[in-house]
Amino acid sequence: MPETNPCMDCGACCACFRASFYWGEADDCTPGGVPVGMTADLTDFRRVMRGTDQKEPRCIALMGTVGTRVHCAIYDRRSSICRSFQPSWAEDIPNEWCDRARLAWSLPPLTPDIWTAPRDFPKAA
Repeated sequence: MPETNPCMDCGACCACFRASFYWGEADDCTPGGVPVGMTADLTDFRRVMRGTDQKEPRCIALMGTVGTRVHCAIYDRRSSICRSFQPSWAEDIPNEWCDRARLAWSLPPLTPDIWTAPRDFPKAA
């Protein structure tokens, strides 16, 4: 496993797709859930992360520069749709949606070796 997840220098999925989820996942219903202030109503039963329901989506919780260095401001409180999104080859299978998002940001698709090859990352302070 690389020292740091390759998603930490990507973020393309958070700036490519709409992130909608069941309204009960938000913290006004579920303690420790998705911060309701970062969501908008989508339907009577679904919410969407602010910023992802527009022509050029970018999740309000995405911090940093796509393709360089990113992180999710609410990682421990992210929705089920975000938790279930698997980067290509992380579980030994490709993910067409991950590949599409990366290509939309002019990033090459991930390959199986990214999860096994040692990578040189700056150490956290």
